[in-house]
Amino acid sequence: MTFASKVSLSIFLVTSLGFGTWLIRHELHRPQNEREVIERTIELTREGRHDKAIQVVQTWISDPRRDVSHDGLLHDEIAVICIAKAFHRPTRKSEAIRQAEINLEKELDLYNKENATSLRLDLFEIGRGHELLGDLSDKDKCMYYEMAKEELDRQSSLIQGDFYVADGGKFPLAPVRRDINKHLDAVKEKSSKAGCPSAGKKS
Repeated sequence: MTFASKVSLSIFLVTSLGFGTWLIRHELHRPQNEREVIERTIELTREGRHDKAIQVVQTWISDPRRDVSHDGLLHDEIAVICIAKAFHRPTRKSEAIRQAEINLEKELDLYNKENATSLRLDLFEIGRGHELLGDLSDKDKCMYYEMAKEELDRQSSLIQGDFYVADGGKFPLAPVRRDINKHLDAVKEKSSKAGCPSAGKKS
């Protein structure tokens, strides 16, 4: 082996070792706050590593350092990952849909227990989640669309007035109301096309 070849091999080995060390540390690093959790789950989801992304959020939910008032958002994050998993991994679609449903239920339970008085859009996010599950489901479309309609209707009823004042700012509510109604109309149309029973009945 020539001197140049030995140098090239040494550089390759050092580089490979450095990358391997970085990879191990990156994989084993536990997020230390909610921001790191979300960043890591986004990264993993983009890589198609949905189960690992879900595991990261579930680990943080059991961490005593977390802000428990954000647990609903964390369950929403798991539901979003599960929906992405259902889209991209058809062979595990049923499992992913069920897991998403469970986490949306947990998010809704937490929201109902809080009796929030300030304007929040939790119900809109939960309704959107159930709408997507209806789009994905082969046998429970009507059930999910009905859930979505109930949650979007409920969210719409909470949007009162023309503006929302918070943190010294004044925010128009018309765009929010418009977005909710857009999804509500879409769910009703999808429900009708799927041949679902009229409102108030579940399949």
